[in-house]
Amino acid sequence: MDRDAPNAAVGVEELTEQIAALTAERQELRSTGASHELLEENRARLGRSQWALCHALIEQHLPGFASA
Repeated sequence: MDRDAPNAAVGVEELTEQIAALTAERQELRSTGASHELLEENRARLGRSQWALCHALIEQHLPGFASA
């Protein structure tokens, strides 16, 4: 199972921390000249985490709206 996959049970705070870690990882990858494949993998994980955060925030502030 992908540990970075979005999970409905994951909270806003945890997702925010995950995004910060992935962003720091991306900066490190870029500064060390990482391959396109590694950067793309990081970008995809970052995008999934941002998507999950958006949905977690919608659910937190507008319960039931995200699944409607």
